Amino acid sequence: MIDAFKPSYLEHASYLKSLTEKYEHGELDMGIGHWRGVEVLFNGKSNTIAIFCKDGSDGYDSGSLGFVRGLVWLESFGKVGRFIIDSLINFPRLLKGHELLRTGNIPLNRLYKFDIAIKRHVGKKKNIDFIYFGELDRVGHKYGTKSPEIINAVRKIDKKISEMDFDLIFSDHGMADVEKLVKVPLSKNCFIDSDMARYWGKENEMITIRNRLPLEDGEIIDWPDKRFGDLVFLAKTGNLIFPNFWDKKPVKGMHGYDGKHKDMKAFYILKKAGERRDLEVEEIHEKIFGNRR
Repeated sequence: MIDAFKPSYLEHASYLKSLTEKYEHGELDMGIGHWRGVEVLFNGKSNTIAIFCKDGSDGYDSGSLGFVRGLVWLESFGKVGRFIIDSLINFPRLLKGHELLRTGNIPLNRLYKFDIAIKRHVGKKKNIDFIYFGELDRVGHKYGTKSPEIINAVRKIDKKISEMDFDLIFSDHGMADVEKLVKVPLSKNCFIDSDMARYWGKENEMITIRNRLPLEDGEIIDWPDKRFGDLVFLAKTGNLIFPNFWDKKPVKGMHGYDGKHKDMKAFYILKKAGERRDLEVEEIHEKIFGNRR
């Protein structure tokens, strides 16, 4: 899996491009959400739309991050305090074989109200050799999608993959250059990502927030699992929600949750003779795992 590799990067990847001349390949619509598409690819379904969610309790602090409530004072210690929090969160996750996650700049007086929806990576199964390349995501955020740094990173990954065997090569989403900064309202119970803002509360609160959202710069998503938000605002591709809970300053490139946008398309190469076939992620799951159920 190559994080944040969009189909247009193939022009800089001579080996991957050569594979498309003999194997089935194409664009991949991963649907809404970053993590959800990967879960669907391996499991066939997913209700996940974001990494952080409400724990479903009435108290908002009884989930795995509830202990942070007593450590909010570490906020005043800057990077050292955040390192301590991340270490305390990730040590038990490491023992369980779960994905290790950073908390970025999520305010600690909000963090304890959430839980983490992601546990063990769905690709890390006993019968699967899963290899992950994450450089493009980091470089794309910092330098943008047309930068020399991106081209160099694509070529390095292409060379590494040329020395490997595979059954499937795929990415989880694309990336777009940031064209506009968008500001959204804050509330007592909200999570502000770079491209999605999620709110929890009573109906009258949600109406008030909805009226304050810049709907010309995004849309409301009706997500059935309310752990991920009673009201979910999705920014248009190319728009960056700022300020947010991650970025101290605006980034140059950003992935989005809209899997149908041309810049957000993922890609795949299946080691099977064939031509180009653009698929939805559910279809690639059926191709690989459908006959093993």
